[in-house]
Amino acid sequence: MPDDAIQVELGGEDSHGSPPNGAGAGKAPWLVVGLGLGLALSLLFSNSTGDAPAAGGDTTPTTTAPALGVGAAIPGFPDGLNVLVSPGEGRALEVLTWPLRGEPFYRSIPLEDMARSGTAAHFDTSGQFLAATTYTPEGLILRSGRPNTFGIVATGVTGFAWHDSDPADLAWSTFEDGELKIWVSDDAGAGELAVSAVGIGDYLVAFGDWGFAVGSPEAEDYVVDPSGEPVGSIAGRIVTSHRSGLLLVSDTDGASVVSTGDLETLFEVIDSPAFPVIGAKFSPDGQRVAMTGLVGLTIAELGDVIETASFPIRAGSSSISWSSDSRFVLVSTSRGVLVLDNETGETRRIFESDTTRAVAATPIGGP
Repeated sequence: MPDDAIQVELGGEDSHGSPPNGAGAGKAPWLVVGLGLGLALSLLFSNSTGDAPAAGGDTTPTTTAPALGVGAAIPGFPDGLNVLVSPGEGRALEVLTWPLRGEPFYRSIPLEDMARSGTAAHFDTSGQFLAATTYTPEGLILRSGRPNTFGIVATGVTGFAWHDSDPADLAWSTFEDGELKIWVSDDAGAGELAVSAVGIGDYLVAFGDWGFAVGSPEAEDYVVDPSGEPVGSIAGRIVTSHRSGLLLVSDTDGASVVSTGDLETLFEVIDSPAFPVIGAKFSPDGQRVAMTGLVGLTIAELGDVIETASFPIRAGSSSISWSSDSRFVLVSTSRGVLVLDNETGETRRIFESDTTRAVAATPIGGP
């Protein structure tokens, strides 16, 4: 434990502190690929040198976080930070808001079923709003909002996605009467029907003016433009998007970047069947893409010549976030949060927890 770290016990009322300017508590996605995959990943990426997993019941795991702002923990980091953790079965989720300056503080989401191990969650582009699905016998329940306004948005969902550029804009899908229905909301509240198409979707990627990439149980995903018209299908899994019109596709041969307009391949970023992409995120400037897989974290520079760098960071979920200046990559791991500085190549663990679920930079003044 670093000398400047403090121990924080989870599960109580909000701790001391006030939100940073422009960086409140809240949200970003991981794509719903299935609860079974989420459980398998948490086992697959557990560190062999780690402590025993956090127990439920009366056991309260401790989490460490620096007593100073995230700007002191990561020199040059321009943003605040939100981290989602799960204290254990039957316990509320906790969101740590870590301001650029000052002490971190926790906000509780007092919903017992949200602490189940099948929870999938993501922050929006502002890092302040959270959306999460939880399994119940009646199907998946989608909740969203800031931690203090978190509530049910929809039931029986098959997938959800935050918009790739607009904060608090959320989409989700349901399967009703033989049709996939996609709903959108511009305030993380009640939604309006945007697309109704024949087919089944088990996850979503939302881009541009509400175009959608839809995950299919079959071998190919398909893309729908903002008018609801199909653009075409792609062999592989569409993992993430960028507002400039880019999609990252993972398949048995590696990973590539394609255009949302015509689905043409623009860049082959990974040429190896040994690297199935689990989570990915384009940098805000669209010049890089960060990908997590079985072999660690890979950063690809997009251009005439693709340059990649790999790091032995094993993700505990598909949650990845970039700082607003496209310099730092934050990865949610099975032991907390790791940060990669793309300028120096240095990695550091800035937050320790066995139950980290998601991480997001919270740009000061908005995304």
